[in-house]
Amino acid sequence: MLSRQEEASVIFASAKSQDDFLADLRTQPEIDWKRITVFHLDEYVGLPATHPASFRYYLRDRLLQHVPAGQFFELNGEAGHLTAECARYTALLERHAPSLVALGIGENGHLAFIDPHNCDFQDPAWVRAVDLDPTCRMQQVHDGAFVRLEDVPLRALSLTIPCMLRSPRVVVNVPGPTKREAVRGALEGPIAESCPASILRRHPRATLYLDRESSALLR
Repeated sequence: MLSRQEEASVIFASAKSQDDFLADLRTQPEIDWKRITVFHLDEYVGLPATHPASFRYYLRDRLLQHVPAGQFFELNGEAGHLTAECARYTALLERHAPSLVALGIGENGHLAFIDPHNCDFQDPAWVRAVDLDPTCRMQQVHDGAFVRLEDVPLRALSLTIPCMLRSPRVVVNVPGPTKREAVRGALEGPIAESCPASILRRHPRATLYLDRESSALLR
């Protein structure tokens, strides 16, 4: 990216599945982080940025405390007016036109916090408030972000599928055994909103990285 343009914007996922990817990325000496603007995919509604499970906290802890990124635009889940916050973040995304989005795939096939029940491949919005389904919320317990299901917020702000797919380059990191069903659905099932990640097969430059465990069910 930076070889072709003066500055670049990147959208990062915030999840345990991205730990190794971010740890490796921040050690790469050839990356001029001062020329990179960082966005994130999603954030819990009502969770302070200082909470260890906050995705703003995650990106600071795993990436931004280690590299001198040019800017970090935060999606504020504590905003008093969520519709206005979605519009504010949409305007930033439009202005900076991210060149790359780094994703994971959820246990229910979600991308960001777009779960099957709120997935719309033709969504006109770029950022919206969504309700989280029980599988998605339980994944947060499996990942160690929360102790109990009852502790996981019920709502979040999330970039939508069309917003993510606007990026000219998509990198998807999906390690671990808990993702094997979702990976099979994404790669071998129909391209359908019942498995949001299946839409990645229509992106011209999406690259999926799996390990033996996450790919175990593939034919």
